[in-house]
Amino acid sequence: MMFAPFCISAQDKHLGEYKYPSQEKIDRQVDSVFRTLSTREKIAQIMVIDFTSADSKKMQKIQKKLVKKEKIGGIIPLGEKSYPGAIARMNQLNKWSKIPMLVTLDAEWGVGMRWNEVLSYPFFMQLGALSSDSLIYVMGRSIAQECRALKIQVNYTPVVDINNNPHKFIVNFRTFGEDKEKVANYASAMMRGMKDGGVAGSAKHFPGHGETNVDSHLALPLLSFTAERLDSLELYPFKRQIAEGVDMIMVGHMNVPAFDPSGTPSSISYPIVTGLLREKLGFEGIIITDALNMHGVSKDSGLEKKDIPLAAYKAGVDILLMPEDVQESISVIEKALRNGEITMESLDMRVKKMLALKARLGVLDKGYDPIAHTDAINGLKEEKLALINQICEETMTLVFNDNSEGYGLPVSTEGKKVAYVGFRNPEVGAEFAATASNYGQLDTVLLGNDATLEDLKAAKETVKDYDLVIFGFNKTLQQVYRNFDLVEEQVQFITDWAAQQPMIAVYLGSPYAITKMPDHKNFKAYVLGYTDTKANARAAAKLVFGAIAPKGVLPVTAGPFPVGHSVSF
Repeated sequence: MMFAPFCISAQDKHLGEYKYPSQEKIDRQVDSVFRTLSTREKIAQIMVIDFTSADSKKMQKIQKKLVKKEKIGGIIPLGEKSYPGAIARMNQLNKWSKIPMLVTLDAEWGVGMRWNEVLSYPFFMQLGALSSDSLIYVMGRSIAQECRALKIQVNYTPVVDINNNPHKFIVNFRTFGEDKEKVANYASAMMRGMKDGGVAGSAKHFPGHGETNVDSHLALPLLSFTAERLDSLELYPFKRQIAEGVDMIMVGHMNVPAFDPSGTPSSISYPIVTGLLREKLGFEGIIITDALNMHGVSKDSGLEKKDIPLAAYKAGVDILLMPEDVQESISVIEKALRNGEITMESLDMRVKKMLALKARLGVLDKGYDPIAHTDAINGLKEEKLALINQICEETMTLVFNDNSEGYGLPVSTEGKKVAYVGFRNPEVGAEFAATASNYGQLDTVLLGNDATLEDLKAAKETVKDYDLVIFGFNKTLQQVYRNFDLVEEQVQFITDWAAQQPMIAVYLGSPYAITKMPDHKNFKAYVLGYTDTKANARAAAKLVFGAIAPKGVLPVTAGPFPVGHSVSF
């Protein structure tokens, strides 16, 4: 088990540590820009607008005006699966900007979350299966390196929501699991890694989106718990992030009666933003809203779109993310200043926070070039793939194993006929089989993405004379409300088959899916690989044949198996 390439010290020399400027330099740069701004430009500086390369000509004209005339403070690319177009549009917007903009990205598990051409790290749920946070830190540094190569300075991660209810599915695989200590520790490690790499993170979604099954993109979720429960569980990772110096906290859109009985969405709630986060918890950093175009606030607040940014401002938010009617929103805040609803002092404080963040991240440096190149990350691929492979190997979880009769793990093909049946996603199945072939003779049956019950019956007939069958669940979904893409009659057939012929299950999907297999104990062993990727298939094959030991632990309770559970050979 040789994992040498990705010890921390080896990574440091490649990733480098970002050298933050002195406070004196930051103050000087902030003052240099601040004194040039009109009131309207100050308001624009605390807004971050979204864009895509596919925006209409009308929208592109609006964006140009917002950047060139209004001097908007930041941008975020969204809604695209391909990044060359997004980078080209980002460069165009940056060229128009007279004050360098903060470029931000919602890339929780790395840039690959947004753009298909970029290799993606595993979901947070899989990261939660790691037994320590050392690789989380390295991953954070790697994400920062990739972001900075693409001239991105802020990444809206880590997610610090706690996934403590399998039936509340919104954050699900986007969290480190249900153990609040692990969530806090791993989020802190990721935050430190990004910060050391020169990228600001944003803990989210305050005050905690874990136990909700309403998507705040579509409606306003309700957190009906007591203040005591919220303080001890949902707020715990946020308090840890605050203590460890997180740059930014993102406030979500939720109805939290324990903290604000009025039902006001948390992102525009003074008792939650100022009373709780700023005053009670003592957070002195930047508070940013979740996207203000999400229906949880844009519709369920009852406010007009142009009035929502002012409501968030009054609640105590520093940066306004993705307001919908930007120019009108600026005008509304400007009018509120004239009317004395808000003070110029409060605006100046927010603007200086935004400018200081830019200065800290090098955006205001003389000669700073905001133009990004799509090939800038090409040289990072090899090391990134090695790190992904290591994470996959160290998260493989052996849920149960019965090798009393020689049909469990580790598998040996000596003296017995072993078959591998890859159910759907044949590319991933082929990856498992190719890796497994390094360790012994293995006959393979790969079933296509549209495999039916009849195809399963044919596969069973094909391998009926084999001593052992390794069955790969290779095409899965993470969502419980979509039944993890499992078909009940097919699952029942597979588990009945396992009762008749020695079989090992390799499930590349959600830990929760085992609850949809009432007869899972018919398998001799159950290997959990978290997502249906080639990297996980390779790692699972190594585990099945004993080339690596099972190191992963369950990040959540999965049926009868408690959080933290694992077995060894």
